[in-house]
Amino acid sequence: MIRKLVVATTLLAVSGAHAETDYSALLDEALAAIDWEFEQEWAYTEKKLQEGELWISRYDPRVGVDDGWKLISVDGREPTSKQVRKFLHDKDEHGGASDKSVAAIVEPDSLELIEETNDYWLLSFVPDDEDAFSGSVDATVKIIKDGPYISHIEMHNHSAIKPGFGTKLTSFLTWFSFGPAVDGGPIVPKIVKVQVAGRALLFIAIDETETIEYSDFEYTGD
Repeated sequence: MIRKLVVATTLLAVSGAHAETDYSALLDEALAAIDWEFEQEWAYTEKKLQEGELWISRYDPRVGVDDGWKLISVDGREPTSKQVRKFLHDKDEHGGASDKSVAAIVEPDSLELIEETNDYWLLSFVPDDEDAFSGSVDATVKIIKDGPYISHIEMHNHSAIKPGFGTKLTSFLTWFSFGPAVDGGPIVPKIVKVQVAGRALLFIAIDETETIEYSDFEYTGD
């Protein structure tokens, strides 16, 4: 009887070990699901809230001028020529939604399960640039099982961050979300939000929030 119990327990342990999820491999698969080249065949609208102003623009790969970008409005008004020049200069330097550098934020070997449901995994991780945050940041990634693909990556501070001499960040939030461009379409960036508050050189106030939303995706390929 005891021998049967030991064998049964051993088999259960082995089967449980095989059932464990390789979160590093899962992350690789979820990252691979994001189409970072979608701008070659998809038009979309970008809404950027920065310094209290809402800039709305449209990208279309079929347009042969200004790299496909057109500034539509700034705070609901027709943009001035100066605003158009600034907008195109910024796009020339930073581009649009296809910035796959976000993929390097997550340190795969640091992934730990927080929650699992029938629909998703929620995992904690250590940011790749750990030293800059000095253990002051909580970071999570949510992976949708029906894919799998990344739903969002979030980093926010739970205590003050001191990234360098004389600089102290009391508020820090970074949020990236992803999802299908349209039903059955490629997985693309949807929202980017960055919020930072604190002081630099002890007396210079820092209070910046930038939110970018991508919407109204339209397939332009053959």
